[in-house]
Amino acid sequence: MVKLLYIDVNLFETDALFEKGISLVSADRRERIQTFKNPITARLSLGAGVLLKLALDESGLGNKMDQIEIGAHGKPYLKHTELHFSLSHSGHYAICAVSSAPIGADIQQIKETLPKRTTRILSDEERAYLDGLPETERIQLFYRLWARKESLIKWDGRGLQLPMEQLSFVQDGILLDTMAFEGKQLYFRECQDLLPQYAICLCDGIGTFSGKMVEITAKNLKNP
Repeated sequence: MVKLLYIDVNLFETDALFEKGISLVSADRRERIQTFKNPITARLSLGAGVLLKLALDESGLGNKMDQIEIGAHGKPYLKHTELHFSLSHSGHYAICAVSSAPIGADIQQIKETLPKRTTRILSDEERAYLDGLPETERIQLFYRLWARKESLIKWDGRGLQLPMEQLSFVQDGILLDTMAFEGKQLYFRECQDLLPQYAICLCDGIGTFSGKMVEITAKNLKNP
């Protein structure tokens, strides 16, 4: 079962909640947050760390926050447990997906225009597919595709060693929700109704995305 936690990090604009959040995250993340000059960046990183702490607490692993390790390509993981997690943030939201199987999660804020360098993200087939859509739909789908690709990359763990433009979710003019990837079948679930101005996608190799989606609010932090 997959569980998705999400949080509006703007709540950390309140000093008391920021300090509460800082008290929950790992020592490494706490030190990293203190180096950020941009307060938005700091709040996003804090939000992701808080969600992870709450997810680990629920699984009885909250005391292992400082045992999280970083893989060769930047993927965080917890050794010797059956819990898998994936973190992402964009705009002013952070998310954390947890599962008993490898999981990748990504969130992308849907902006009013496309980035200038879309060729770094889209395959030729995806670009042709988007070109046939009205502008509003084209922009929405671009960010959805971006979230899908990032979720796959996070599931895989090798980071940008996997070029996005070589991953295509459009084949023969059809938008796919599954992908054959290096001998495995991967499944993608979009959470389009959760936050309307964001594209959110989960990726795993099982396809059973039944689970909870829980918003963490100031009340949760005040009464953990």
